[in-house]
Amino acid sequence: MATVAERHPGGRPRTREPSALFLRVQSMAKRRGMHIDDLAAAAGITPQCIYQLKDPRVSTARAIADALGVTLDRLTRDESASKRTTRQRSA
Repeated sequence: MATVAERHPGGRPRTREPSALFLRVQSMAKRRGMHIDDLAAAAGITPQCIYQLKDPRVSTARAIADALGVTLDRLTRDESASKRTTRQRSA
């Protein structure tokens, strides 16, 4: 049986690891005091759509970015890649 950490907030067992984009969106939502359900309602999409984020349509990503109050670039940017690039430039 899956442990609590291996379950979705609704209690269903996870079937795959969450995507980096989902984790970024979840983190941004938490910093704004929003739950995924609140974010989904503000973006006009279902919570399942957010939980399954991996490679969303531009319209979906834009709706999420707007609901979070961030740019599309900030939402989709790979933070680890930009940190590596910054370190390489300064070296």
